[in-house]
Amino acid sequence: MAISDSAGSAPPRRRRRDAVENQARLLAAAREVFVERGLNVTLDEIARHAGVGVATMYRNFSSRVELIDAVYRDRAEQLDRIVDEALAQEDSWEGLVLYLERMNTFIDADRGLRAVVMTMPEGAEDFAAGRVRRSPGVERLIARAKEDGYLRQDVGRSDLFLIDVMVDAVRDYTVNVDAEQWRRCMALVLEGLRSRPEQLRLPGRALSKAEIAAAMRDVGRRRAIGRRPG
Repeated sequence: MAISDSAGSAPPRRRRRDAVENQARLLAAAREVFVERGLNVTLDEIARHAGVGVATMYRNFSSRVELIDAVYRDRAEQLDRIVDEALAQEDSWEGLVLYLERMNTFIDADRGLRAVVMTMPEGAEDFAAGRVRRSPGVERLIARAKEDGYLRQDVGRSDLFLIDVMVDAVRDYTVNVDAEQWRRCMALVLEGLRSRPEQLRLPGRALSKAEIAAAMRDVGRRRAIGRRPG
């Protein structure tokens, strides 16, 4: 009696529950560590944070690149939605402002995500593709605001990216003195982008001399720790 080919084929193996749980635990631990410390952490450190052995980590993720991709894969789609929402605004200036503010709010609390957005780390291929995908939408935001007379004619796409870089530097500098200070700097920059500034009321307040001094000491301390061997 002939036996069909399908009769001898084995069904696909289902992953053991503990293997699925370990992978979820590793992803959750990686997110927590990336949020607090950025991307410059080892797989061994993340495995310890997850409470699993190093071998378990390497069974799930063979490299830090693979882990970064798994953690931040869905974030590119969230950035797409920010551009879509900005383009949906009837007022072109409000759309441009919404894009810049939402982008910076989105990355505010996640140091790893900030590194992915601001740089091109290995393991962030979805973000690299997302930049290309979102570029026409961002260009349209700029063109609309120029056409309506809101935005300076000499502003280009790269200016918006460098504004994000500047705001991120302020965020890092003042994080332990006034974590919302970047919003004030963003408002100042936005006024500079307008073809006709309107002297809008700035959010927050200017930092005092004592607060600037505290921020300087804090940054100096953090950078000194970062340079310490080991």
